[in-house]
This record gives sequence, structure tokens and C-alpha cells, in this order.
Amino acid sequence: MEKNILWLVTARSGSKSIPDKNIKILGNQPLISYRIQSALTTNIVGDIWVSTDSEKYAEIAKEYGAEIPFIRPDYLSTDDASSMDVVLHAMEYASSLGKKYDFIGLLEPTSPFIRSSDLDKAIVQLNEKENASAIVATKESRPNRIFIQKEDEYLSELADNLKLYKKLGRQAFGKEITPSGGFYISKWDDFLKNKSFYTRETLSYLVDDISGLEIDEPLDWQFAEFIINTTYLK
Repeated sequence: MEKNILWLVTARSGSKSIPDKNIKILGNQPLISYRIQSALTTNIVGDIWVSTDSEKYAEIAKEYGAEIPFIRPDYLSTDDASSMDVVLHAMEYASSLGKKYDFIGLLEPTSPFIRSSDLDKAIVQLNEKENASAIVATKESRPNRIFIQKEDEYLSELADNLKLYKKLGRQAFGKEITPSGGFYISKWDDFLKNKSFYTRETLSYLVDDISGLEIDEPLDWQFAEFIINTTYLK
């Protein structure tokens, strides 16, 4: 498949839940390096750019093989900045350099365990579906929505749902999925048109629980360290 892709690794500094999370050492290397390495080892021709507001982060990313074509502007480095705007900024910059790609892929450092083989398979799947616009990594959602209600003093909705559950049994509920954060890939022109990875023509690519780990809180980090120290990834 003679296609090419721009992999964009987004790494803003200033994480509050885990200070300097994107460059914090996991195993024996910074978190951001896992996404760079997974992109480097795919079978698809492409470039790997890191969009960051930090010169320090940029130097670390370069050490692991990524390109830093720009330092992200301040207006895209706030807590309120949209990741879609960050992607569009990189795409516009690529176009200003005369670069052309078939796909744009967003990789966030907080999902370090996605395999390069999954990235390859996802692109092939997207390429083979003529009507598909994008493909997003998903994981099985637990618990099923029947066990969830909006926050309230009383568990009235939950009580009603559980009455139904007793009649049907767990086997009656189908698998539910949710985005895992592992990757977002779109056909280039479709992203420019939709300005989103999510359309009614976005494909799901289901990953397992380990690949689907997204590090948001300190407890997630501890689980990631546990995984690194097991034989799972060796």
C-alpha cells in the first residue's frame, strides 16, 4: 500500500495530575518515547512530528527520532485549547512546506502500549473502506450503562435498571465500547473537511485492556509501571 501519513504526537507541558507527565520516566525511558517508537516501527511511510510548547520536551523528542518543525504557539497551549485545533495547525504547517499526505494520525503520549502492528492494521482497514473517513482506537466499556446513572442522592434510576437486569441476566447485554485514546487516524482530506476524527463514517478499532490503558491519574501511572515490569510487553 503506497500511502503516507503524518504522525502527530501531542505533548503539551504543564500536566497537573502528574507533573511533567509526558516526559516522566516509565520503565527506563520518557513516556513520550513510546509513541514515537511505535510510529517509527510501522510499515507505512510517513513523518513523525511532535507538537509541544516546551523546548525541553522538544529536545527529548528529537533524541528518540521525532521531528520538531515548530514550537506550538501559546494560544494552542492552554487548558482550553482543542486537540483538533492542534492537529489542524500541524496540517496547515505541513501544507505551507509543500508536504502532502494521505492520512493524519494523532498519537497521545498517555497511551504508551499501542503496538505498531495495530497502527499498521488500522491504516489498512481505513484504506480498504472507501466510504470510511477515519478510524479510532476503542476498548470495551465497563461497566455496562445499565449500572450507571447520573449523580443523585437516590439510586432510583439504578434500581429500575437492576430490576430489568434480574429478568435478563448479564448475557443479554451486548458489548459496549468507548474510545481508548490509543490513536486517531483520518484520511487527510476528510479531516480538513470535518475538522474531527469523529463522523458517522468513523471506524472502530478494538484494542485489548493493556493496549487500551490511558494514563490520566497517578493510579493509572502505577498500573503502567506494573505492566512495564511484567513479561506482557517483553
